Amino acid sequence: MMYTEENKKEVILFGYGKFGRHMYHHLSQGGHHVKLATMVESNYEEASADRIKDIKRFNPKHNDSIRMLGINPAKHLLYCAMEHTSNNLFLVLSLRELYHDAMIVAISNSEENTRKLKYAGADTVIDIYEASAQHLVTNLTKPAVAEAISTIFFEKNNLKIAEILLESDTLLEGKHAAEIDFYGRGLILVAVIDREMGDELIYLSRGVDHKFDAGDTLVLAGKADDILSFKMELAGV
Repeated sequence: MMYTEENKKEVILFGYGKFGRHMYHHLSQGGHHVKLATMVESNYEEASADRIKDIKRFNPKHNDSIRMLGINPAKHLLYCAMEHTSNNLFLVLSLRELYHDAMIVAISNSEENTRKLKYAGADTVIDIYEASAQHLVTNLTKPAVAEAISTIFFEKNNLKIAEILLESDTLLEGKHAAEIDFYGRGLILVAVIDREMGDELIYLSRGVDHKFDAGDTLVLAGKADDILSFKMELAGV
């Protein structure tokens, strides 16, 4: 979400875990004034240690506690980046009930949670997996732009990039990308190098439902153990 100097709003960021922390610094560096709200004592202490001045404790399940934050929908952009999905979902529900006209952004860690957060009232949901995949696409095409989110999605989550050549008679051959549960395996399918199309690199994050054939090369992101498990699954081990 981009804002010009004329329409930038102040941000209230809920949560200061691994995603909230990096989101705070990213928003601050982007010129936004960020107020931090956290329910976790250890996060409050970490924020204080990071010399963040504008920070308050709150309880997402108590409306009075939320009201004490002084939210003004005409002034504030609300970012929900709490670590636990249940807290994030409850917070979005509460914020939408209290502030009908507020602009609410939330992070999600699955397609199912993305749907739930949108139903709860989030205007924009940032899917961590989709953002990671898009980062890889950007990194391949515009390396300088990708640097800003590299730390959030890859370094801090220990994600690796791997290329896997599909052999004949694997579980993928003849199937489409949408039929395979890569998320459930802890993986992000970023692109496919298609041998039949002259080794063209096809970016799956652009909505292409590619049909897999022997000789294709998968470009995947995931943790090393998950990538190894998938390679063994393809090999029938």
